[in-house]
Amino acid sequence: MTKIKVFKLTSLVPCLLFSTQLLAGNGPQLIGFSAESTALAGSGHVAIADTSAMNTNPAALSLIQGTRLDLTAGWVQAFFSHSDTFGNDSVSGQNDLYALANQGFATRIDSIPGLTIGAGIFAQGGYGSENRNFRTAFGTRDGTASFFRYLKFSIALSYELTEKLSVGVAPSIGYSDISLSLFPGTSVAPSSALPNGFAGLEMANQCSKYAGLGSPNKCASDVVFGAKVGFMYKMTPSWNVGASYTSPVNLNFSDGQTSLNFTELGLGNVNYDNTRVTGLKWPQQVDLSTAKRFKERFLVAFTMSWINWDSVNNLKLVTSSPDNALAPAQTSSNIPFNWKDQVALSLGLSYTAIKNESWKDKDRLVLRFGYNYSSNPIPNETLGPLAPLILEHHFTGGFGYRFTENWSYDLGGLYGMNNSKRYTNDALPFGPNAKESINFYLIYNTLSYRF
Repeated sequence: MTKIKVFKLTSLVPCLLFSTQLLAGNGPQLIGFSAESTALAGSGHVAIADTSAMNTNPAALSLIQGTRLDLTAGWVQAFFSHSDTFGNDSVSGQNDLYALANQGFATRIDSIPGLTIGAGIFAQGGYGSENRNFRTAFGTRDGTASFFRYLKFSIALSYELTEKLSVGVAPSIGYSDISLSLFPGTSVAPSSALPNGFAGLEMANQCSKYAGLGSPNKCASDVVFGAKVGFMYKMTPSWNVGASYTSPVNLNFSDGQTSLNFTELGLGNVNYDNTRVTGLKWPQQVDLSTAKRFKERFLVAFTMSWINWDSVNNLKLVTSSPDNALAPAQTSSNIPFNWKDQVALSLGLSYTAIKNESWKDKDRLVLRFGYNYSSNPIPNETLGPLAPLILEHHFTGGFGYRFTENWSYDLGGLYGMNNSKRYTNDALPFGPNAKESINFYLIYNTLSYRF
């Protein structure tokens, strides 16, 4: 028997690959990294005195007095549906819960006045999805699944150059992995109607288990390095302004395992011991922020962000080292994205309902609300059922309560308002006038201790 030609995975793959980042909010990025920052809709870059500043504007670490430990945990859940011309009428996903966690520690260095240092681990972004029993373009019923997570460990330095001006830097090391499956039970031989045929794909998915806390074993992964820099200026004792810049990161996943379905060619499922996904970029970002307090009890915060998703153009998916000598030694697919830059606008409001005048930080019960708008970065020609990053309007709320002068608890919630979009993507087999709908919610809990 001679070796067969590889089935092309066609443009179905790109819709799956980036769907893993759907739920973050501003594209694939989370809007906030603590309960307080989430409740303010990501607007509090120069207003929040917690360790999430390491991941927003490290100069704002100078707002922390003394030493602080923050432990944040929560969950996120999506609700999405797909309709097309193949009999899929508002087909819903599995709507699984996924866990989130951030931890941070920061302290002022007494021996070096004006210097604050910190370290933290942050869930930068991620998503998981699963669809079962789709009616496919090949006349079968099959499913899809995807998972993506990007975690960062950051160290940060903030230094007060003057009483009004602070600067900060936060280098980071990141870990990311990915898994996906696309109609793994489907195999179609080449024909005049489908010259390249189709081979269902399933990458190793151990990392997606246990609410997204699974082992990275066999999932394609990468370790990356980046940095964030920023400044904060106190216009008045009650009015801060600032800006931050985040460096771009290239995510080149490797060492994953993948199974391709060559059943129609008599080979069954062929396991490939090496999968590489290259060309995915976590983009550079610029944030401009301001925050002002009114009569001590009211806070208004605003942040505008530019996120360079235009840098994500084409991805390449390559599998190699099959366990069957008759299978293609390597498969390769180029995946078009052609994303657009994104602008995000965040507005946050807080009101101190209860104060304790005997404390240095007098706020005891604080109520928070916010709104975030983010433009849709995905053009119609690359939109698909597993990449409906069409959320634009996000509403947030929460509160913070100080049990003692040392201990406090914060709750933050976010709701991405339902959005639907009809589209025709000639690269995908879902026909004209397909429809995607998506909404989600996120809950963060932060327990903090001030030393």
